[in-house]
Amino acid sequence: MGLNDMVDYETLMLEHDALTVLATRLIDMVVPDDGMDIGPTRLTAAIAARDALSGALMQHLHTEDSTIYPKLIGGNDASAAAAARQVVAEFKDLIGDWMAYMADWPITRIEAEWPVFRSATMELMRRLNGRVRRENELLYPLALAAAHITLRATPEC
Repeated sequence: MGLNDMVDYETLMLEHDALTVLATRLIDMVVPDDGMDIGPTRLTAAIAARDALSGALMQHLHTEDSTIYPKLIGGNDASAAAAARQVVAEFKDLIGDWMAYMADWPITRIEAEWPVFRSATMELMRRLNGRVRRENELLYPLALAAAHITLRATPEC
C-alpha cells in the first residue's frame, strides 16, 4: 500500500460522524414506544435508515478490519498490538451479527414483531457505539502514532 493509498485519520473520523448520524436516524425511528403499531411512514423511514446505515457501515468496517487492525496487531508496539487484539476480540462478531440482523429482519417481520425489532436494533446500536468510541479514543490515536494511518489524505500529485 503506497502513501496515497493509506487510510487517514480525518476520513475515518468523518466516516464515524456519518455513521453516528445514520445510527441516530435509525434510533429515532425505533425508540418511540408509544404503544401504537408501527405505521407505514415509520416503517418506511426505519427501513430507509437501516439500509443507509448498513451500506456505510459495511464499507467502513471492511476498511478498518482489513487495513488498520492488522497493522496495529502486527506492528512493533506491543501495547498497541494488545489493545488492537482486545478490541478485535470485543467486536469480532459485529459484522456477522449485523449481516444476520439485516437478513433476519425483512419488512414483513419488522411489521409483525416491532417490539422485538426495536430491541434487536437498540442492542446493535449499543455495540456499534461502543466500537466507534473505542476506535476514536484508543485505536485511531495508536494507529496515527505508529504511522499506520496518516493525519489527512495525501493529495494526488
